[in-house]
Amino acid sequence: MVEVLQIFSSTLVFMVLADVFTTDVYGIMTGIVGAVTPAMSLSTLGTHVLLTRRAARGEDLGFAWSRALTLGLASPSVTFLVMLGLFPFLFPEGNVDWSVFVLFAVAGLPFFWLSELVAFLPIGMGDIRTAAVLRFATFVCRLVALGWFLLLSSGTLLEWAGAHALSFAASGLIGVVIVSNKYNLRPQPPTRLGADVREGLPFSMSGATENIFDGADKVLLLRYDMRDDAGIYGLGGRITQFGYAPIRILLRSRDADLHRAGASGAGAAAQVARQMLVPGLGLGLFAAAVAWLFAPLVPIVFGDKWEEAVPAIRLLAFLPAVRSIQYLVGNTITACDRQLWRFGATAVAAVLNIVLNVIYLPGGSWRTAVATTFVSEVFLVTALFLVLWFWVRKESQEAAHIPE
Repeated sequence: MVEVLQIFSSTLVFMVLADVFTTDVYGIMTGIVGAVTPAMSLSTLGTHVLLTRRAARGEDLGFAWSRALTLGLASPSVTFLVMLGLFPFLFPEGNVDWSVFVLFAVAGLPFFWLSELVAFLPIGMGDIRTAAVLRFATFVCRLVALGWFLLLSSGTLLEWAGAHALSFAASGLIGVVIVSNKYNLRPQPPTRLGADVREGLPFSMSGATENIFDGADKVLLLRYDMRDDAGIYGLGGRITQFGYAPIRILLRSRDADLHRAGASGAGAAAQVARQMLVPGLGLGLFAAAVAWLFAPLVPIVFGDKWEEAVPAIRLLAFLPAVRSIQYLVGNTITACDRQLWRFGATAVAAVLNIVLNVIYLPGGSWRTAVATTFVSEVFLVTALFLVLWFWVRKESQEAAHIPE
């Protein structure tokens, strides 16, 4: 139910904005979000992972919540100030409105993360009903914001940025009230925050790197004042993202099995992963077929302004198939406690993506961004396979030398 609400909410927002905005305005929004999302991931400091783990293990709930809430508000707030300082570097051409950037930045830092963080406490408690209530509250806030924007606003990007920020601020505040009352949580002076930062940073660094990998080309298209191309590429990427949902559901359904096997080593985790390889790849190819077949409907539904998005959607349609393998191999590496190796491979791929875009994008178009994306994605899949193969082989060699 939670997944359905999130998919429905994202689809609704996407459809309204694609219909209302022109390609260049949509491109500005895509570029800003591409810049903010990695910063948001990095600023989380793994607070959701630590909170879920402590709640699941029966540790002091009030203490765990106070530590998570303190870091979950303080770190994104500091990161928000850093992002404001980076604005002239990210978008030096003056083609991005400062106010719009500020509103999108404050929406993600810290409001969006706060609305997410509150749901991880009941998940850790096994209280799926309360988690669903919190997700539903976020859904309602988003629906209200979208309704106001569609019916009462003049349809500008600045107005949507404001409604977007207020919706997450409201859902975060509602979530804090619900969680505090449900579990009788009261503010406590948090301690050992430094230990939390050290423990959670690898998780946030990995997430931030993956988001840089996803968003760098969108930011650079906007930075080079290629707003229409950023819009076309952003819309194509947004549509293909819907193909990831069934793949993520499949992976989450076997997450516990994967982590249990990972406790026994990379070889055991790889055995579980093999069972998901064909279904995962099948879902990715099915998503590609659907996107390819229905791409011509986009300009019919949203107007002729998106005519050029049809080939972009068809080229990017194959991305979920590639990423089904990437997610599976990456999650297998994480399950056998080799998260830093996954981070390293993703970081190298992200650097490759940025370098290729810096070299080729100024004289190119959205097609250049598609090409650099696929080159980087194939590189990352290969690198992750090599990492997993290395650890499986290493463990096999070590087992062969154990004396009987």
